[in-house]
Amino acid sequence: SINPDVDILTYNFNITSVDYYDQFVEALQSKSLQSEAVDLVLSCVDNFEARYVINTACNELNLKWLESGVSENAVSGHIQFIVPGQTACFACAPPLVVASKIDEKTLKKDGVCAASLPTTMAIVAGLLVQNALKFLLDFGDVSNFVGYNALNDYFPLMMLKPNPSCDDQF
Repeated sequence: SINPDVDILTYNFNITSVDYYDQFVEALQSKSLQSEAVDLVLSCVDNFEARYVINTACNELNLKWLESGVSENAVSGHIQFIVPGQTACFACAPPLVVASKIDEKTLKKDGVCAASLPTTMAIVAGLLVQNALKFLLDFGDVSNFVGYNALNDYFPLMMLKPNPSCDDQF
């Protein structure tokens, strides 16, 4: 083990099902090697429903998390640092497609995989990990929101405040 003080747990199940949601919340509440609570949740999921589930669990448990995503056309992405009660959560500032209440399933064509560019995913993953390290090792400033547009190498930075009328109050 490179660092015996680090305990990384991974789970491979559908957190959007009721049975696994309870298991997911239990995993977030479980203690690590040093009997301390989870420090940070990293979200690398591929759909909005799963993001809402993570959002709800982290809000209920008052856990900080880093959310990440890549667009369907694979030429843009983002990371967002979410601190319950201090920054916008996923329900406070959802992507336009979610805020418009468009059924995510209608966006995907049967039998067609969404576009995927390893370079875009690597850049977004790199931003996610760099900000996770800044948070965990307490150096630099953790970015609240970083966007990425691969077509013109544009990286917008934003501060997202919580919505007082948020549907996912904790």
